[in-house]
Amino acid sequence: MRAKEARGIPISGFLESSGIKPMKQAKSGQELWYSSPIRNGDTNPSFKVDTVKNLWFDFGLSRGGNIIDLVCELTNSTVKEALAILDRPGASRHGNYAYSGIVTPLPRRNTVQTSLLNEKKKAAGEIEKVSFEILSVSEIRDHRLIDYLRSRKINPDIARSYLKEIRYKPVGSGKSYYALGFPSGESFEIRSKNFKGSVGIKKEISTLNLENNKSLSIFEGFMNFLAFLSHNGITEFQNSVIILNSVNLKDRALEVITGYEFSKIYLFLDNDEAGETAKQFFIDNIKETPVIDKSGLYTGYNDFNQMTMEIE
Repeated sequence: MRAKEARGIPISGFLESSGIKPMKQAKSGQELWYSSPIRNGDTNPSFKVDTVKNLWFDFGLSRGGNIIDLVCELTNSTVKEALAILDRPGASRHGNYAYSGIVTPLPRRNTVQTSLLNEKKKAAGEIEKVSFEILSVSEIRDHRLIDYLRSRKINPDIARSYLKEIRYKPVGSGKSYYALGFPSGESFEIRSKNFKGSVGIKKEISTLNLENNKSLSIFEGFMNFLAFLSHNGITEFQNSVIILNSVNLKDRALEVITGYEFSKIYLFLDNDEAGETAKQFFIDNIKETPVIDKSGLYTGYNDFNQMTMEIE
C-alpha cells in the first residue's frame, strides 16, 4: 500500500477495529477523545482524533500525525512495516477500516532498537503519573551528549551557545538522567539519544533576538535550528527566531509575531501534514509581512536536520 492511500484510512475506524473506543466527543463528532493508546496512565482522555483532517494528537506527549505515524507508535514499526499492517484485508480509503483484531507489531530486526523504544514509551507513560525534577543546569560536558550532537550533524561548539546540560529525575525516583536542554519560557525542551520531551512548568515557544525590522525565522524544533546553524557555519544567529517546540503552539507564536514589525518571515517547518497545516496557518494569518516558505531547501526530507544527517 502506498502512503497516500494509507493516509485515507480513517483513524477512528482503525482504532475501533483494534478495540479502542473514544471516551468522549466534541464538535458534533469532529473531535474524538481517547485515553492514549500509546502511553500508560492516561485516566483523563488527552488523545484527540480530528475526524475531518484525519489526524491525531497526544497532548501528554505533545506529538501527533497521520495514521502511519500512529501505527509506527503503536507497534514500534518502521514506516514500511506500518504500511504492511495497514495493507491487511479490510483497509479502505473510502470508508471505515474493517480490519478485525488488535494491532500487533511485526517482528523487528534490531532488538536493541526495540528495547530503547520500549524504554522511551515507558518513560513517556510515567510522565502522566509523576513529574520531573531538575537537579542541575550546567554547561555541556557529558561526552554522551556531545556524541549525540555529532550523530545529528550538529556542531557542539555552536550548540553550546544555545543549549544547557540538564540533570533531572522523576519525582520520587532515585535515578537521574542527563539531557540537552533548550530554554522554553520557564521550562526546557530536552533531548538525548533515548528521550524527547520537556521539563518544567509549562510547554512554551522559544524566542531569540526578537526585534522590529529584523527578519524572523520560524523553526518547528530546536534541533532543526541548530542543524541550520551548523550546516551554514553560523556561530551566532543575528536575526529573530521563534521555535515552536510543538505545532500545537502556532497560535501562541502568532500572538508574539503580531507584537513586532518584522521585515520578512521565513518558515522552516516539517515536510509532513502537521508542518503543512502550520505553514498554511501562518500564511493565512500574517498579511502585513511577506511570509516565505523555505521547506524547498530540504525537499524529500522530513525536516532540515534529517537532510543534513543524510547528506553530510
